[in-house]
Amino acid sequence: MKSILKERGILESKRLDLDACKNRVRKARSMLGQPTAERDLRVAQSEFDRQAEITKLLLEGVSSSHTRHLRCLHEFVEAQVTFYAQCHEAMQELQKDIASMSMGKPNNSPAMAHAHPSPSPSSVGQRARVLCDYDAKDSTELSLMTDEVITVQKIDGETDYMLAERGNQRGRVPMAFLDLIN
Repeated sequence: MKSILKERGILESKRLDLDACKNRVRKARSMLGQPTAERDLRVAQSEFDRQAEITKLLLEGVSSSHTRHLRCLHEFVEAQVTFYAQCHEAMQELQKDIASMSMGKPNNSPAMAHAHPSPSPSSVGQRARVLCDYDAKDSTELSLMTDEVITVQKIDGETDYMLAERGNQRGRVPMAFLDLIN
């Protein structure tokens, strides 16, 4: 871009030189001065024409370069749109998978009522910190992550498991993975 501006400046300078030579030819009165003025005019005209051609070629290069850049930019935008559409689709699938895993069966179904016996009244609302990650073995259990704080309740007749609640999710978890908080 700097070279184009430089060449345009030179072209303007050559144009001014050409105009000055034309004025000298018009004002040349003597026979001796007129041939010199005409020779200077021809030289100035050829220099101006040469500089005009250089500037024209540079500007055409900018035009083709501009077109090429626009095409590349268009291809980039299309690639970005495709990428983000794929990301959106993957996120929607992930959202559906998570929803289906967290929903599972409704909490009030007979199967869940059997899987989660009623908690003993003495332990309702006790908090516990998860010691390490735990992946649920089936739909009656709840998956946990390290350092997560959850609400737990003792299950009548169970010594190794507690009923854990996280938001609206409920499931059995091994007591070995929990640190009860007083």
